[in-house]
Amino acid sequence: MKYVDRIIPLFRLGLFLQLLVVLASAVLLCSAHADVVPFLPGSEAETMSYPGAALEPRRVLHLNGVRVSFRTQTVAASLDEVLLHYESLCTGGNAGLAERLSMQSVRSKDVGQVACLDMGDTPRDLRSLADRFLRFSETGDLGELGGLRYMRARRVSDMPGGQTFVLTVWADSAFNLFRMLPADGSDAQGADVAAVPRPRGSQRVLSAWEAGSPSGVVVYRVPDASAAALVSFYRSELSANGWTIIERHPSQSIVIDDIRMISAEQGHRTVTVLARATQASATVLSILVSEPS
Repeated sequence: MKYVDRIIPLFRLGLFLQLLVVLASAVLLCSAHADVVPFLPGSEAETMSYPGAALEPRRVLHLNGVRVSFRTQTVAASLDEVLLHYESLCTGGNAGLAERLSMQSVRSKDVGQVACLDMGDTPRDLRSLADRFLRFSETGDLGELGGLRYMRARRVSDMPGGQTFVLTVWADSAFNLFRMLPADGSDAQGADVAAVPRPRGSQRVLSAWEAGSPSGVVVYRVPDASAAALVSFYRSELSANGWTIIERHPSQSIVIDDIRMISAEQGHRTVTVLARATQASATVLSILVSEPS
């Protein structure tokens, strides 16, 4: 097998983690309209649950054609305490060298995330690790490397003993990155938002829908289109498709942290379009749709 064939799975794994960040950010954004919003990925729900916090029911998400479970918790702890706890899961006494090397932790003032691989009780010698990576490079099954653990949390209070939103997610079944992630400009598996058009030439890179719920998130890569042009496109197309634009003033433009936004409603459905230009001559377009289930 050529070297490039062996390293491609690593690039796909990195892309997958980026998509999880996009999805987690979208879910956190929705919290402005909900009382509770949290999300994360790992291999066992109990392990990923923050100790002492109420255990919320497991929910199921269809993420690019892959079935995953996720759980939401509101934690009576600071953001730093939450991040330290999940970092310790990756680098604690039961963790091996592979887990310690795979652990990635990033934080800002209000948001943080932790990710690593959990290899369970499998051998961790160099030959075993090489064999596991070889099987992953051939099959695309992330389980060959270990259970992915990913946590994303957001501070919701600066008060002493304040609260933090925590999101956790784990896979229920086979997690094949080759089939899950789009390649060669093709769309990722999943579905678009009904009655919401997509820009010409766009590529669907993420489709996430909660089982038993009409709510979801779809993300597109749109080459050669500015964020302003896409918001203008949706202002026109949504109106033409029977949606009512939500705005305080006609043609109002909302920009937050370089992200252009527009929202609309149709009956009980609400859709929010987010557009942000990237350095790769493309714009990332996220569409969030919610409806009472």
